[in-house]
Amino acid sequence: MTRRTKSIPFNPEKSYSAANENHLRQVESLNRIFLAVDATGYTSETLELLKDDIALLTAGYGIATRSVVLLAAILERSDSNCGIDKEDLARYLGCSSIEFIGCSANLNELQKKGLVRSTNGPHKTYRVTPEAYKALETDSEFVPPKTVDLTPAELFNCFRTCFSRYRSGSLDDDDLIEELDTLVRNNDHLLFCQKSLDSLLYKKCDETERRMFYYMCHRYVSHGETSVDIDTLAHFADGMMVSPSMVRDALTAGSTDLQASGLVEFVNDEGVADTEALTLSDGVTATFFEGVEIARPEKETHSDLVSAASITAKELFYNESEAGQIGRLAGLLDEKNYSGIRARLAETGMRKGFGILFYGAPGTGKTASAFELARQTGRDIFVVDMSKLRSKWVGDSEKNVKGLFNIYRRLCRKNERAPILLFNEADAIFMKRFENVEASVDQMNNTLQNIILQEMENLDGILIATTNLVGNLDPAFERRFLYKVEFHKPGVAARAKIWKSMIKSLSDADAETLAVRYDFAGGNIENVARKSSVEYVLSGRKPSVESLSTFCEEETYAKTERKRIGF
Repeated sequence: MTRRTKSIPFNPEKSYSAANENHLRQVESLNRIFLAVDATGYTSETLELLKDDIALLTAGYGIATRSVVLLAAILERSDSNCGIDKEDLARYLGCSSIEFIGCSANLNELQKKGLVRSTNGPHKTYRVTPEAYKALETDSEFVPPKTVDLTPAELFNCFRTCFSRYRSGSLDDDDLIEELDTLVRNNDHLLFCQKSLDSLLYKKCDETERRMFYYMCHRYVSHGETSVDIDTLAHFADGMMVSPSMVRDALTAGSTDLQASGLVEFVNDEGVADTEALTLSDGVTATFFEGVEIARPEKETHSDLVSAASITAKELFYNESEAGQIGRLAGLLDEKNYSGIRARLAETGMRKGFGILFYGAPGTGKTASAFELARQTGRDIFVVDMSKLRSKWVGDSEKNVKGLFNIYRRLCRKNERAPILLFNEADAIFMKRFENVEASVDQMNNTLQNIILQEMENLDGILIATTNLVGNLDPAFERRFLYKVEFHKPGVAARAKIWKSMIKSLSDADAETLAVRYDFAGGNIENVARKSSVEYVLSGRKPSVESLSTFCEEETYAKTERKRIGF
């Protein structure tokens, strides 16, 4: 072999003496092997000098001589951030990259024994496994992870480990399916493995489909998930023969062998097929998992989902007409009443979804009321980020809207109480549709609105929309809102209560004075109260009617200026 420059230089002038005599025989042998081979290369003379160390390790691990030599270098670099790659291993041995091809079988042996793991990707690196490292630390016998004669719990723990390694990049597509298939074949005493083999999985379904099936079973057993998004499953495409988009198209069309064989099917949402998510069929869940403990479903979360427990209670003051309607909605959305009403509607063949429209002038408490209803009824609230729905790319906005409602359906299925879907300040989405459109933007808006109309028609949940411009609301949307609450500016009595709630130091008389003098919405009063709080922090002066009046005049001026914008 040709000697080459090494990437891990050894300085013979340095020495190390252990502080104690706590000998670790395996570690010492691997260290001597690494230092000698790193200094002289993989030669017969070096191997002769190391024969006792090599004999100890080949016997202990049941691996070849060259595998032991490679293990020493991999151990040396296992604590680094990146591990060690084939190029460094070749330099360590003193061979060319071409010559190192002959070592591939040794690397595979180390991995099959459970001593070493590799990372996925174009730049593959190698590390010692935690199990092997632990055995070295304690100088104990290495026991590879158990893969045969498993219990159902042990089998799905192995599944969990495989998918975890796949996500971290230490298993590629081929390695993942090889390990999963091996686990199933080696444990055919388990009903799940028998059923998987007997269901023609191997005869009809390719590797990509088997990966998807195993993943769905893993999520069902370990996480209690009864459905998986098609987009998630599409990522199990191997990327070489088939792409994620091809897999997605096949799943959406229902043309995969998994679907044809009845192993998986579209999620059935009250009789309507959700073509964006798949579930294990009833036949699979009823017969494959006998004796398997299924985890309780985890509560579905999302970055835009606000939990009811995190919503701060806020005292809201309404005019008499709004107070009655909001009170009725709170009663309706109480879980006991809500469940009973839905059941009654289902019996009569009516739609079970509730569309609620809050409309009126800005600052009148529409959004705050939606959050307070969520808090009072113990419902999480899924806030729609309107800016995320629209995309400059053709077709993406439509996908975003469909995806939004798919997410909401999952939230309803997986959470104990249906959350509230909140379209806040939805003027642009629910406005009247354009007729005789030519501009692509107008066409996109109409398409989005048609999708939302259809979704509202099929809604099985609670949707609240807030808008300032009810006069511009499309009639088709108006018909789909079962409840419509108009928020007027608060009257004098309500305004006085708001002043008192915002600024505790105000007397009843001063609160009424401000309420009579300024025809403000709640949002305007809150602005004045915040300014007053800032002033108190800066000057230490408590608010007076005079100082508050000054802030009110500024707020009045700001309102007037806003009205002037646009001529």
